Amino acid sequence: MANTPPWPASDDEIIPQALYVKAQDHQNELTDGERLLLLTRGDVVGKALAHPDSLTPEEIHQALLWPPPDVVRVNIQRATGGKLSTPSELYAKGKDAMAQGEFRKLLNEHEISLLGRYFHAMDDTTFCDVTMSEKLSEPGVAQAVELISSRLGLEFAIFHAALLYRADQMYRPMRDTVAQLGLSSVQAQGRGQKQIPADIVTAMASLEEQLQPGKLSVEEVAARNEEYVAALRATAPASLFLPSYVLPTSPPITTPPSQADLFGAGPWPPTVTPSAPINMFANATDLSGYSIQPGWSALPNDQKEVYRTRSEKRRQEAWAVYKNAQVVEPTSSTSVPSRDSSGHQRKT
Repeated sequence: MANTPPWPASDDEIIPQALYVKAQDHQNELTDGERLLLLTRGDVVGKALAHPDSLTPEEIHQALLWPPPDVVRVNIQRATGGKLSTPSELYAKGKDAMAQGEFRKLLNEHEISLLGRYFHAMDDTTFCDVTMSEKLSEPGVAQAVELISSRLGLEFAIFHAALLYRADQMYRPMRDTVAQLGLSSVQAQGRGQKQIPADIVTAMASLEEQLQPGKLSVEEVAARNEEYVAALRATAPASLFLPSYVLPTSPPITTPPSQADLFGAGPWPPTVTPSAPINMFANATDLSGYSIQPGWSALPNDQKEVYRTRSEKRRQEAWAVYKNAQVVEPTSSTSVPSRDSSGHQRKT
């Protein structure tokens, strides 16, 4: 009876989302019955969540949505010029670059692309961001990815930084294309056609810069972007525009967290685990994995400031403790007897 899962069973057994979350966050608390229920999926996701330690290397890659081990090895060797060959090595390089604040300088474009494309090469036509997002939205898939990643010591922040870089690289050329088409089309049409105001194109190109630091909300940026596109269409020949599905009519789904929100307002002592604003928010709301960023992005700015203030206070306190320990420790082994004014050694 103890092994019977507390979930309603039926002929077409449905595994509730709550069990997927429990498998990710409280793996050791799963009952035998719950593990059996996860295994009824009959796929690697169910096996990863029920018995993560039983996965073969091939199954680990499959659960993480990575290509097979031999393909990943070749991709990494090619991206790094043969210097690295395993996901853990490339991840470690990315983590070190992130710690130094030089992510985009210490990693080349191919290395960043691998981290942001689940180790699929840039020329891998089988990879699709939309398909990957849809896959991660399927029941249990994101939880399996998070569980296996955490057991391998892979932090989401490193892959997230690569994703942001890729999003920036993909979004910027799209805007530039619109600007180039709009400006060149005016010159080609000559008289009798309205010109595209340069300020519209400039404002449109600056949207991402306003979004990144959080100056505007996602909704405000989306609304302004729509207005700019409408203005461009109204002031230039329709035949000269790209189809509507090519135009950047909406910004990224969520506002990317700033570096300060991801890691804190400054460096942390090496002896403590950083309590960044977004981490404190996740702990307070019981969010995890891929649900953290959307939740943070939807949070009003005044509430974000509360977490930023708490994070900075904790960082300052951590440094005070660390510096105090550094001062106290040397005195125990290098203390020199003091002498009074007459030259006699004082007793201590």
